[in-house]
Amino acid sequence: MLSLVGLACKQYWERLVGGDVPEVFCPDPQCPGTRLRGHGWYSRYIGAVRQPVRRVRCPRCRVSHALLPEDLCAYRDASLGAAEAALAAGLPSAAARVAEQAGRRGVRRVRGWLRSGGAPWTEKLKALLPAAEGPWWQRVQEVVGAGPGWLLRLRRWLWSSWASFLGGVSGLYRHGRPERRAPPSSP
Repeated sequence: MLSLVGLACKQYWERLVGGDVPEVFCPDPQCPGTRLRGHGWYSRYIGAVRQPVRRVRCPRCRVSHALLPEDLCAYRDASLGAAEAALAAGLPSAAARVAEQAGRRGVRRVRGWLRSGGAPWTEKLKALLPAAEGPWWQRVQEVVGAGPGWLLRLRRWLWSSWASFLGGVSGLYRHGRPERRAPPSSP
């Protein structure tokens, strides 16, 4: 997955649906400067509406990537702004309302976001940040600034500094793609 810099959810569909494939290059260090080619579409829910998402593929390493709007969390029907608002609100029920995550499922989802401090990806993130007290998101705000859009600034900083894609409050991925898991060994 890759995010298109400067293209928010609202402009994404106006520009990409029915348009040309944007000029995007493969994030893998083994394919420097290789331009990604169109590889179809898939659909997912964004803002409770089913929307098309562009896929691209590297002709060299044959890996396909989803092109996401810059402000969208990977694997979630939430924007980075909604995740920021939820983390700032504190209590799961209030945070779910602020993040527009409806019902009990939304409260459970936001509760998981608030508990994300113990996740393996946050430990990796903390190793990249200067030492400070408090939850991971307060440490991030000390690095990238506390104003609105701090998750977006963190995503850009991680991508440009460490070639890691921040999927929002759901994970951190090296070179913009999830790590491959080894198949379970059979006895």
